[in-house]
Amino acid sequence: MKSLRSLFIGSALALALVANVARAADESPFKFEFHGFVVGSVYMQDQIFNSGQGSGILIAAPRPGLELPQPGVATSKSGTFVAADVRQVRPIFVITGPEAFGAKPKAHFEFDLFGNQNAGALGYESPNVRLRQAYAELKWGNTTLDAGQHSAQLLLAQIPTTVAHITNPVAYGVGLIGWRTIGFRVTHAIPMEGLKLELAAEISHGKWADANAVTGFPGNDPTQISLAWSSNMPQVVGRVKVDGKAGDFSWMAYVGGAYEKINLKGFGNSVNPNGVTLQDGSVKTGLDSYAGTLGGRFAYYPVALNFQVETGRATAPMIGSMLQFGDISELGYYAEIGVNLIKEVSIWGIYGASSLDKKDLQNWANLAGTALTVANTTLKSDNQLFGGMLRVMDGGYALVAEFYSYRTKYLLGNLATPGGTDSTSAYQFIVSGGYFF
Repeated sequence: MKSLRSLFIGSALALALVANVARAADESPFKFEFHGFVVGSVYMQDQIFNSGQGSGILIAAPRPGLELPQPGVATSKSGTFVAADVRQVRPIFVITGPEAFGAKPKAHFEFDLFGNQNAGALGYESPNVRLRQAYAELKWGNTTLDAGQHSAQLLLAQIPTTVAHITNPVAYGVGLIGWRTIGFRVTHAIPMEGLKLELAAEISHGKWADANAVTGFPGNDPTQISLAWSSNMPQVVGRVKVDGKAGDFSWMAYVGGAYEKINLKGFGNSVNPNGVTLQDGSVKTGLDSYAGTLGGRFAYYPVALNFQVETGRATAPMIGSMLQFGDISELGYYAEIGVNLIKEVSIWGIYGASSLDKKDLQNWANLAGTALTVANTTLKSDNQLFGGMLRVMDGGYALVAEFYSYRTKYLLGNLATPGGTDSTSAYQFIVSGGYFF
């Protein structure tokens, strides 16, 4: 009997403690949310991509001189290989608190596993955490102010539908543009009859890294100018987006633009300390970096269509110009269509292409005027993507098979003796399972 009484008293005290903790949580002015997704993938490729493998930044096929041996050739082994990836994992933490400046404040922290991997023979079994987004927000009704790091400029309003390539979308290099920046962002929503109009603007540090006093990465070498802009003004970005719905038909359209004035003095050499000498002999002391996007989404169940067109100059820090730095003009686009076969099963197809101005590319990415051949060229002038996805998804869990193929043209010769282009191709087949919460 004494044991039962002690157990009863202990249980009553435990219940009281739990009740007090729960009541304290209810009374707290702070609210904590935890979201994100966990994805594991196994993939097969026939080439080493130019800028990434697995769920990394694929962008372009390798240059012709680096192609792996071709499957089916009697004198060669197969060029295919199989590997696995868990980097496509993203924990998201959101904390809201009591009113400040008459607004609702929020802190947003977001990470993924794309940090440098730990050394080891088994590949990505120990990837490191990398910061993706971290910003503080104030929200007054339909107006929001953010300060901190965002996953991409406002130019990136949507990404292709995927499970294995959310962090690094496959449309980079074929019409998708936008990369992480740190700065201030303001959005204002204007509800209208059957529509929602959103106006957004930001000023940000639109570079990958700051300049360094010595040549290196980044340094004061002309090839690094797009990594560490010398500028006395921040990048300015704006976007107008409209959402609408009529019955089963929904749509979204947007237009965006970015601009930054660049000072190239200090990125020269001993012969030309106040500018960059290009292959054609001209000296550049400044340039304008800008980009524009136009895109949208149209959905009438069970069919959806997404698309974007982008154009600009000096866009490598926004992951444009197929990751080649300099004052290079480009035009790119992608479109994808999806069909729900049943509620849980959908099939998607995507096509995209981009093209760079060949004279700009030679001038800025081949300063010495080297006569480029198949063996030594690194200049990507055109890129093409096609692929698709079969997705089975119920609740938050998805099982997916995706296939992507890139064909890339590489520039040969130089300005004095143009050599045309040579092309190469590569594919990836990736199977993933993931839970989104």
